[in-house]
Amino acid sequence: MRPLLRRSVHPVACLLALAAAAPLAAADPAALVVVSPKPHQVVQRTGFDPAAAATEQPGHPAFGFADVPVRCAGAPDRGRWEYRVVRLAGGAGGEVGWTKLDARTEKSGLVASARVPAGGWYRLELRCRQGDGVTHAGAVEPVGVGEVFVVAGQSYATNCNDAKLAVADPAKRVVAFDAAKGTWGVANDPQPVPDGSTDGSIWPPVGDAIVKEFRVPVGFANVAVGATATSQWAPGGAFHKRLVAAGAELGGFRSVLWQQGESDVIAKTSTEKYVANVRAIRHAAATAWGTQPPWLLAKSTHHPTVYNDPAGEGRIRAAIDELAARPGFQAGPDTDTLKGENRGGANSRRHFSAAGQAKAAEMWAAVLAKHLTAPPRVEESLADLRLLTPAWAAPVVHRESSVLLTDNGPATARLAFPAAEVLEVATADRRHRFDRDTFTLSKDGLTLTFPAPGPVPPIALASVFVPKGSPQSYAARVGHPDQSLLYRPGRWFHDRNVEVTYRRRDDKFANVEVVGTLPRTRARLKAGEAFTLGVSGDSISTGLDASALVKAAPNQPGYPDLVAAQLQATFDCRVALKNRAVAGWSVANGVKDLDKLLAEKPNLVIVAYGMNDVGRRDPKWFGDQTRTILDRIKAHDKDTEVILVAPMLGNGAWTATPRDMFPRYRDELRRLAGPGVALADVTAVWELLLRHKHDLDLTGNGLNHPNDFGHRLYAQAVLAALTAGTE
Repeated sequence: MRPLLRRSVHPVACLLALAAAAPLAAADPAALVVVSPKPHQVVQRTGFDPAAAATEQPGHPAFGFADVPVRCAGAPDRGRWEYRVVRLAGGAGGEVGWTKLDARTEKSGLVASARVPAGGWYRLELRCRQGDGVTHAGAVEPVGVGEVFVVAGQSYATNCNDAKLAVADPAKRVVAFDAAKGTWGVANDPQPVPDGSTDGSIWPPVGDAIVKEFRVPVGFANVAVGATATSQWAPGGAFHKRLVAAGAELGGFRSVLWQQGESDVIAKTSTEKYVANVRAIRHAAATAWGTQPPWLLAKSTHHPTVYNDPAGEGRIRAAIDELAARPGFQAGPDTDTLKGENRGGANSRRHFSAAGQAKAAEMWAAVLAKHLTAPPRVEESLADLRLLTPAWAAPVVHRESSVLLTDNGPATARLAFPAAEVLEVATADRRHRFDRDTFTLSKDGLTLTFPAPGPVPPIALASVFVPKGSPQSYAARVGHPDQSLLYRPGRWFHDRNVEVTYRRRDDKFANVEVVGTLPRTRARLKAGEAFTLGVSGDSISTGLDASALVKAAPNQPGYPDLVAAQLQATFDCRVALKNRAVAGWSVANGVKDLDKLLAEKPNLVIVAYGMNDVGRRDPKWFGDQTRTILDRIKAHDKDTEVILVAPMLGNGAWTATPRDMFPRYRDELRRLAGPGVALADVTAVWELLLRHKHDLDLTGNGLNHPNDFGHRLYAQAVLAALTAGTE
């Protein structure tokens, strides 16, 4: 097959009859109209590993990827769909040869997603095959996968500055989204903003700097409006609706760049009011988007040709400092420091001069470079973790983990519930998706079979139990004192996990009962008040074997951090996490350490023991020790509430975690639950999921730690106890 010639970038969507793309049917392929993505569109990447990418070339997996939404008009109902990605002249990134496209046909046409490596510019080609021929074909160019930002605020963020600037990147890989037209184009000034301003901005050189440093395209969606105070951006108003609509249209973006403050100086807005206004703006937008992109806040209060109000500027600057210390916000550049020649005079636009635009762009670029290379924050991935949708009680199970096991035959993965439809199978690091034709679903909907080898190495059943004393093993197997169990802490199991998203066949959703109530905590959450969350527990509560702790993508932390991040996002409250869990601890250690935890003045305490206690086979002792913790907490502060966590099941074949003890230990905790003390029954969750799954499917070390999915199950159980009864 002769490849298509590469061509220079141009902004026209292609309705191509790709005559050289494949052997032709009797006639040339019918043309497809590619509705999405659009020409010059940049789609936000995920999976970016800045440390690894720094030593690699574009196209390497460390640069990340995007599952690009694809929509086409004129698509047939039948056929085999394929796509490929061709790098255009002057672009960077990895190409994709003809690859199967899992697509469905709706009234509007073809709907699918194509995994595209970070980079660009690219041409995305699509075709439909029937038999040996191509019946339909189309393409769109240029498209890219990189960094996308929403810009909001007032005039310094729009086209009210002195110099009209142009994109300097030779391939013009800095683009802007025109929300009014629904199109993308090269981000030369003036930017497509809703206030009608027509002069210069700071954004072309910001994008140029990011393209140069990170070697991916950059897109801006600018909804800023000149002369607007935060009160005008309040949820429900026209400006806020436009902000929400732009973010929703993008589908995903890195962060919001907020350049605003001057109108609030003029309005004499207090520090407290500014904080409250911006918090409300962000929280309502994040709720509408279902994601938690961070807001980077510039200090933009100085407007020398309009007013001289150092005290007013100080109030807003103090508010921005306070916001930047809160979850969901980060510090942007301090453009107030740009004075003198950096500001236009009375005969200009009275904003940034050309020199000021250049310096403001340098400041924003420096902040964004630091932002892009910082460790990922868990709140930014909450939408994909589904922590408020328990896996055991949802019609769609998201990212359920399984290892691939083999007994001298094809590898298999097990599902907790019968699946009607498998929506996705991916590696645990999220970097590889399995094509639908690489696995089959059993008739009962509980097993996936992978006939051919893939990117995930299977585990031989013969290696699960080995002679005592073997490397990477731990003694002893129940009933076989001469045998040990496979034990691989760290990322070994993570690298052998697949994650399956599927639609359940049944509607018999389990009810993992929440026992006990937390009225004070619920009231505090509903009011958005800050509180301190204390944790007393063992290695599970330290997060051991979660991907963040083993330095593996997707860098998910353990369940306490997940809980804190989700509470902050849902209730717009500040949660101070004080985690005193220690690997190897028993509940008796928790009793001894309690005074140090109480010195942190927690409002809520998670007490999570049992894994290192069940080997005693003494449920009453465990209950007595836990009661001692509760009594001392109440004696210290009667308003402090507690969540007791019944642990996951340890490996059923390990002598140190006798399976029959876990429900008995859980029942001791249940007896202690009541007003101010709730039970998160993770034991019941494991019992439910292991009806059809293997112990290794949920473990991070083979014995007694959860993997990423297991930590999400812990977080879901704790959050269910916390949020029951809240609105």
